[in-house]
Amino acid sequence: MKIVNGKVFIDGKFQDVEVQFENGKITNIGKDLVDDEVIDAKGQYVYAGIVDTHCHGGFLRSFGYEPKTAHNGTVKEQAEYLCAKLPEFGVTTVFPTLASDLGTYDDELEAVRIIREIRPTVKGAKPLKFHFEITYPSLDRYLPNGKVEQLPSIEHTDWLVDNDYSDIAFICIAPDLEGSMEWLDYVVSKGVQPEVGYTKATAETIIEAADHGLCHCSHIFNGYLPMHHRESSPAVGILLDDRIKAQITLDGYHVNPAWVRLLLKTKGIENCYGLTDLSSMSGLPEGLNTFPDGTTVLTKDGFNWRPDGHILSGNMTMDQIMLAAKNKVGLTMEEIGTLFTENPAKCTGLTDRGKIEVGRLADFVIMDEDYHVLETIIDGKTYYKA
Repeated sequence: MKIVNGKVFIDGKFQDVEVQFENGKITNIGKDLVDDEVIDAKGQYVYAGIVDTHCHGGFLRSFGYEPKTAHNGTVKEQAEYLCAKLPEFGVTTVFPTLASDLGTYDDELEAVRIIREIRPTVKGAKPLKFHFEITYPSLDRYLPNGKVEQLPSIEHTDWLVDNDYSDIAFICIAPDLEGSMEWLDYVVSKGVQPEVGYTKATAETIIEAADHGLCHCSHIFNGYLPMHHRESSPAVGILLDDRIKAQITLDGYHVNPAWVRLLLKTKGIENCYGLTDLSSMSGLPEGLNTFPDGTTVLTKDGFNWRPDGHILSGNMTMDQIMLAAKNKVGLTMEEIGTLFTENPAKCTGLTDRGKIEVGRLADFVIMDEDYHVLETIIDGKTYYKA
């Protein structure tokens, strides 16, 4: 099988080449490849299947237990629904993202066990690795009772991952918390890529944490103290240290476009990657929405808010946020392709997917110039077609 007549995104550029694949793997890239089976891209844009490293759920479903979505099935049913649905928006691999503010630590552990159980047979986007967000926060507005309830500890984290670190991508920590540096040393030894977020740490503490293996940040500028010219702050530490790869929300609202440009100019696009931060509340109608458990969410101009005025996580699917990055943030198609389709794999160390390259998985998404998904291919087979 080969894809022809497409603008194929490789190494930050659109190239006039054909892509051939067999048995779920890319076997050849070039021109005039011999093959009897053809997918005609009809002049549209061909990207590697997208890896969303930060996705809580969507469509009133969650990867972890949330009381407000319980009416839509068990955690198993909701996770299966999400994996089946996400390829419609270009996602072929997802990191199920679990956050302590959406449930309890016990709920996160249960979700880990369930997703591990369904992973071998689930259809659609592959739930590859886990992303634990807001696991050990110090920022006041994310503390449930105004105080730190759980310090980072080896024993607690061992329990949280069910004593298995083999499929853990990120665990989020505020490195100003007591015991953080020892904890970082331990989880790094287990293959985890620690993530900073929801912290009051100084820039100096962030850089010290990078010395101990801290290497990612949860959506920079969101969940941090505001930058102030007379104060050291976590965002400054992240900007200064290129060992820390920066997730960035590109919907044009969570982060002002000028700050996006500052980030890319300071760290370089190679050290940044896009995400959706898609939440279970995505897709709500405009106005005040009330869930069966009594939770209320105000949806206004396409974004979700708590009654106290706190903006909530992402409300855009992958195709929508890529379009917003183009029309609202003002990025080029090459920058968007880099940030969303190649850098998630590059920044997280994935070498078997996330780029159109011989030997990698035959996961592709064909889109038009406004990022409408025309076809999603997973393991060399068409999974979704518009």
